[in-house]
Amino acid sequence: MLAVSHPQSRQHREIAGFLLALAFTALAAVRDVYLGGLFQHLDPLLVALTAFGLCSLGLLPLTLARDPGAAALLVRGALPLIWINVTTAAAWLSFFFALKTIEPALVQILFYGVGPLSVRWLDGLVPGSARATLGRTERSLHLGLLAALVGAAAVVLCGYSGLGRQPVAVAVRGVVLAVGGGVSIAISTLLCRGLNDAGMKPATLLSLRFPGAVLLAAAVALGQSRPLLVGVTPAVFAALAPACLLLIVLPNYVNQVGVALASPVTVRAVLALGPVLVFSLQLAEARLTSSPWTLGVAVLYALFAIASALARRRAIGTGPPGDVVTDAVAPEPRVESRLDRVLHVCGPRRSPAVSTPRIA
Repeated sequence: MLAVSHPQSRQHREIAGFLLALAFTALAAVRDVYLGGLFQHLDPLLVALTAFGLCSLGLLPLTLARDPGAAALLVRGALPLIWINVTTAAAWLSFFFALKTIEPALVQILFYGVGPLSVRWLDGLVPGSARATLGRTERSLHLGLLAALVGAAAVVLCGYSGLGRQPVAVAVRGVVLAVGGGVSIAISTLLCRGLNDAGMKPATLLSLRFPGAVLLAAAVALGQSRPLLVGVTPAVFAALAPACLLLIVLPNYVNQVGVALASPVTVRAVLALGPVLVFSLQLAEARLTSSPWTLGVAVLYALFAIASALARRRAIGTGPPGDVVTDAVAPEPRVESRLDRVLHVCGPRRSPAVSTPRIA
């Protein structure tokens, strides 16, 4: 039986998710500008170990104590959680090293812009959702969005960014890291949305999302020749821990709740404002020169990303009027929970003979 929610309740959730997405965008802009400068004299792996270690070790005991039903979901959701950890680890470490390498505003364009361009196959990973079908307008807007991303990459590669001309290998590495991280974080976010729908609370999911990032950062740190703690004094580390909590852990929690409440379309539209905000904060920081090319592609990206998100909303809204259907899939031969569908994304299907109660 399909789960149906009242339109007004859904609207309240969408508004709350929109406001949280705005808060996340502002916090993320401050984070990216701060980390872009910090990574010039501090190893990104140390920041990753500090931030994600605090997140995992600090939140996990607390959330499990406050959410007794989480243990059962952990057992049944183990496989998607593994994939969430893999994609999250790849995304964040790629993102950190991209911030170290190229201009933060351009990192944001490439990192967040690649997700909407992949909507046709990424949305197919959403449990209980069909693969998106794009109309002519959306395809045209996606071409504009692609042009903005190509423009951002060209600004980096041609030396027109706020960092000036860089060695080609360094510039290419920064672009590849940002784009690859963007694909990984888009997949991770979709899988997280599936577990949210299955009943896992955002705080619980946040505490379980980053152990993979800690392990990967530790493995890379052990394999590199340069000691991780070079130049790190007790005073530096004392300042690093609260900065990580405020600028990495807190925004991730805000984003996790926002994703659980708002539609992906809303989140995409709000995130589109990020690069322009990052560019403004870069001017205040005064570490980089002001590049009109960066500002131009940031504005171009924002316009096409917002227009693309609005077009997707209109396409979704052309369905039949009435109550909002939150699980818009045809009835299946057996009763299947949302968490079952997440498991189907990450592994083989179980026998149809097994019946599982639906999680409403």
